[in-house]
Amino acid sequence: RPRRTVLEVLADFHSVRNNLDIRYLFHLIPLIRPRGFSIASSQCTMKDSLQICMAVVRYKTIMKKDRIGLCSNYLANLPLDSPVKLFIETGSFKFPTDRPIIMVGPGTGCAPFRSLIQSRAGSPQKLILFFGCRSAEHDYFFKSEWEKIDNLQVITAFSRDQERKIYVQHRIVEHGAMVWGALVNGAVCCVAGNSKNMPFQVKEAFKTV
Repeated sequence: RPRRTVLEVLADFHSVRNNLDIRYLFHLIPLIRPRGFSIASSQCTMKDSLQICMAVVRYKTIMKKDRIGLCSNYLANLPLDSPVKLFIETGSFKFPTDRPIIMVGPGTGCAPFRSLIQSRAGSPQKLILFFGCRSAEHDYFFKSEWEKIDNLQVITAFSRDQERKIYVQHRIVEHGAMVWGALVNGAVCCVAGNSKNMPFQVKEAFKTV
């Protein structure tokens, strides 16, 4: 259920607006929290820059005004070459170098894996990526880049390109023999992105395999 913003509460409930002491107004407005994005590029290929993979958030609710993502819309509307303040934190992934890696990254969840793929491209290490999105035509972000990498196998799930919705968890089960073979060879599994129940469903898919 969408919640009203402070401005919408003041607009919709006149009694609140008429009885609010302006001195307390800013105590009601929460501070803007930092927004974190995974780095989607490697210093092996981009020494003096970094890239992120970001979805611009905008959606409708029963409220009159569209809901927008504060940070994503701010970045999307910046003029080219505008300075941006940021800080870098240590990520939680620990990628091995001596065994296969199975990556599950639907949508923008592929960002940290793109960084890894760039840094390990052409190495003897086997990389397997389950990538999911709505449409192959509109959302397959790095298709041409990934097709050129010999040690990378990309398995796609395009949920809206056919009548039956197909997600990454379905592809994991469909390619169960390949997944099992990689696991027998010591593969590690990494999941990024959180779309509703996706992490749990991916876990169940691996358990099925």
